[in-house]
Amino acid sequence: MISRVLGNLSQVERRNRIFEVLRPLIAVVLGTGMVFGQSINMSNWGTVTAPVYNQAESNPLYSSAEVLAGPSKFGSYYAGVLPNGRKVTPAGISIQIGMNPLGIAVTPDGQFLVSSNDDEREGGFASYQSPTNVGGYSLTVVNTSNFSLASQLHTSQRFFVGLQISGPTGGPYTVWAAGGPDNDVKLFSLSSTGVLTPGTPANIIIPPSLPQNAGYVSNYIPGAPLTTSTAVPSGFSKTTGAQITFPAGMQLSPDGKYLYVACNGDQSVAIIDTTTKGVLKRLPAGAFPYGIAVNAAGDRFAVSNWGIMEYKFANPTYDPATAQLTALGTTGANAPDDFYTPVVTKGTFPLTSSIHVYFAKGGFASLATRKYGRYLGNTLSLTGNNAIGDVHPSAMAVVKGADGTEVLFVAKTNDDHLARYVLSGGKAIKPDYDLGATFVSYLNNSSTKITLAKGAYPNAMVVSPDNSKLFVAEAGINSVAVLDVTDPFNPSLLGRIPTGWYPTALAISPDGSTLYIANAKGVGEDINDAIDTTGASGQTPPPSGMASDSRVDSNYIFGSLQQINLATTPWDNTTVQANNFAVQNSVDTSVVPMGGSAGSPRIKTVIFILHENKTFDSMLGNLGAHFGNFAGTTFNNIDGTTYTNGQFTGVSLNTQALAQAFATAVNYYSDSEESDAGHQFAASGTATDYTEKTLLVKSGRGLLVNKNFEPEDYPENGYIFNNLARWNRSFKDYAALVRIDGTDTGTSVPTSLNDALSGNLGYPALQADNFSITNNPLVNAGDVSTATQGLGQSYFAKLPILGVLGTTNKNGTPRLDRNYPGYNFNISDQRRAQEFIKDFDAMVNAGTLPQFLYIYQPNDHTGGVQAPNAASVVTNGPLQQVGDGDVGLGMVVQHIMKSPIYYNATKNTGAAIFMTYDDAQSSLDHVHPHRTPLLVISPFAKPGYTALRHYATASIVKTEDLLLGVPANNFGDLFATDLRDMFQPAYNGITADQINFNLDPNLVPSVEGKKIWSLVSKLDTSAPDRDSRRLGVLTRLSIKADELHDQATKSNALETAAYQKQQRELYEQAEELVSTAAPADNDD
Repeated sequence: MISRVLGNLSQVERRNRIFEVLRPLIAVVLGTGMVFGQSINMSNWGTVTAPVYNQAESNPLYSSAEVLAGPSKFGSYYAGVLPNGRKVTPAGISIQIGMNPLGIAVTPDGQFLVSSNDDEREGGFASYQSPTNVGGYSLTVVNTSNFSLASQLHTSQRFFVGLQISGPTGGPYTVWAAGGPDNDVKLFSLSSTGVLTPGTPANIIIPPSLPQNAGYVSNYIPGAPLTTSTAVPSGFSKTTGAQITFPAGMQLSPDGKYLYVACNGDQSVAIIDTTTKGVLKRLPAGAFPYGIAVNAAGDRFAVSNWGIMEYKFANPTYDPATAQLTALGTTGANAPDDFYTPVVTKGTFPLTSSIHVYFAKGGFASLATRKYGRYLGNTLSLTGNNAIGDVHPSAMAVVKGADGTEVLFVAKTNDDHLARYVLSGGKAIKPDYDLGATFVSYLNNSSTKITLAKGAYPNAMVVSPDNSKLFVAEAGINSVAVLDVTDPFNPSLLGRIPTGWYPTALAISPDGSTLYIANAKGVGEDINDAIDTTGASGQTPPPSGMASDSRVDSNYIFGSLQQINLATTPWDNTTVQANNFAVQNSVDTSVVPMGGSAGSPRIKTVIFILHENKTFDSMLGNLGAHFGNFAGTTFNNIDGTTYTNGQFTGVSLNTQALAQAFATAVNYYSDSEESDAGHQFAASGTATDYTEKTLLVKSGRGLLVNKNFEPEDYPENGYIFNNLARWNRSFKDYAALVRIDGTDTGTSVPTSLNDALSGNLGYPALQADNFSITNNPLVNAGDVSTATQGLGQSYFAKLPILGVLGTTNKNGTPRLDRNYPGYNFNISDQRRAQEFIKDFDAMVNAGTLPQFLYIYQPNDHTGGVQAPNAASVVTNGPLQQVGDGDVGLGMVVQHIMKSPIYYNATKNTGAAIFMTYDDAQSSLDHVHPHRTPLLVISPFAKPGYTALRHYATASIVKTEDLLLGVPANNFGDLFATDLRDMFQPAYNGITADQINFNLDPNLVPSVEGKKIWSLVSKLDTSAPDRDSRRLGVLTRLSIKADELHDQATKSNALETAAYQKQQRELYEQAEELVSTAAPADNDD
């Protein structure tokens, strides 16, 4: 029967179809650690792959590859493949809503649903699929009866998480929206037809309750002379300072008289009187309050404290009369506060990773007092199997048992568990309910200890009206877990509901019949139906019509909303499992092991090199002769017409030489949309809920902005560095994780504050240039040779760098090179390369080279010099900045290839170098906005190989783990497909002398290209990525001017009217671009 049905299909299609049919039968959980009929443990976890493994892309132009990322892969627009290779097949009905929805609420009569869409970027961009949806901050109204968009309110106002609705049946209703960055709660009137209008009043301001002169970075007013000081952290406000409360989670009292608000930036709870529409009372809370839960009687409520520590200046000075901040001291010259693990707070009301519970006698909020607190976290430790990051208490729900006992459920989001407490007195119900173990576990380090790989990230909850079921959104596995909580002391898992990408909010209809799920990332970037995908126009089209016009990059993601009929929708464990991973019967272990602690028989040194913000096409798009349809320089406008742009292919010469000589992945994607989460994925394979929920709302958080690696960003099991230390593997870090909150990343002057031995500004000017800056010695002479000293930035906050980086390997080698500068674009990557080479040689000669090296080269990010006294004139173009990074890459790789550790002919062993980018934003790609280059350089890399499997950032981390003989650290590396297909057991014979390394760049930008690029001074380059989209467009206009100049030079047309008109039009476009209002992007 099956053969008759499948008889006309290809072999690949037949295999895929059979697998889909049989998947529910074979995906049976047989017991702890048993998935798909196999026991997953440390010795065989390399058999786990992404679920698209061996499944072919349907577009014939790309059918040689595994399924590419994008929507509309499995019969529905919202059923697609994510950049990480996982599938989403959301249950029920899905529609598109605004960008990054973090909160939803249903009207009391169930007629409408409103979503809070919390994304500061892409404001004003209309969705290709649903033009009613516009990017940026917004509120979306959905008519629940026909599940369609009723309206959207797109506004300059800002929101974050919290949303409540009150009002009579039939409306009008009052919508209460947490204002997050605006430090308020906003009021809107929702009509009976679903239209939002400003309420009266339009907002309720919530001022800070923390003292202004106690060191808090969230509450300060700058006074003289600090208002003119040049030595302050990036993001510090010299004018208005910061008075941040950042309202987040909220809940109305059952009688609707009070609104309880968690103030995420202020360590407080605000109580709003809904009648007077004013702040009635403030109560203290812990670090980063996130969620609120109120019991049915309204006489008890709880707040979850998301944070790990307080954020304070290291050495502030205040005016005793005005309490204004008058001076800021650093923690030391180019040195952080220290390398340590935050102290766990104890006491009656633990500050961090805790809940605080308040009693309001008789339901009167004016009588509310804080009664008890509980620490939910773990004992934090640098080594061993203890936690590195804490548990992140976030969502909460109160469940009332049959006997009337109220139990508070708390999502320990970074731990995949639910804590439970008897609400009346705070008695803990042990053990915590384990969501992770019910999904998948694996044997870690001994037959007696099971360690779970975590990463389900339970982050939202809702209880059915009859208190029989608890629904838990699991953002990390795109699922809603359904628990039977009839007996809240003994909950049980009923199954899981598959969702869209990254579910963040839940709501249930008043009658309990319908569940609503908001997915922050929907199904990824939109398809543009105007784009031809058949190749009929002669170009190589995107496989799905994925948007690639000049406005769009990897940040262009709308959310989705699901409507689930609870009476008819089945739930089980198998569908969600099948969407997240597959298990292979066997794998090639000749280079990359299946698992175990022995490590690779061939690879003895593993090296990771990270660059910045580039798509595959932006660096390798000109190599169509080598990569075929997977390389391109032709892109689509909004209307589907095409244009060409070479982007950075003219200066990525070393990248291109290595990509063609060794193994390169063409179906590889950044897990993240932007840089901060991108660095998390590169160092760990995952990103925490704190990272994901704050990275798109940074404007308004001031110095509470996550730079990449604060304690709240730490995954519970830490990073690859922690994993290696735990298993006694040696490593050394070159600048990863050293940029934290409160650092100056190159904005201070003199620049010798952060660059002690040079102080020259900006990227090197790689051609003769007469420009100079009056403040000697700040002359942009193109310094590519001065030795580096220090980490390249000053530290102004009392915050740690990840503790394990301050320790040493067993042989005494430091685990961090403290003279290798990090995120400071004023320092050339060629200088960084020289520091690495010097340190590398010393270790090789001493026989102390670690097994793992992590090298960060940031300068191809582009953006111009940052020091304020250089902002008015920029002497280098973006191509020169990318060229600097490319030369730095060539210097490092060439030196490693010529060293004795690269290949040992006697032992037939050697090194493996993985090179990629943190994300793909601000540049173009014709396949997918997340696609970026991945190069594997090794004596055992397949030569000239084009890898077609679907890979993601976590694939690199997984391969590093396996090569070094350590287990998976989280669901990210556990579920990714590793890179074993890019290796071969035989020596490939490629030597450094055979690679045409280009270490002497000689690019001279055109006059017109430099003129356009000089307009970068009108963008916000005060810190990296603050104006990333406009920066990307200006870059491409500058490059286009260079290309036109080159073409006109060759055809002797420089003096023609047609050429001058083309250049004039480009410059006019550039002027129009920089004259538009700056977007709210902040440290992407």
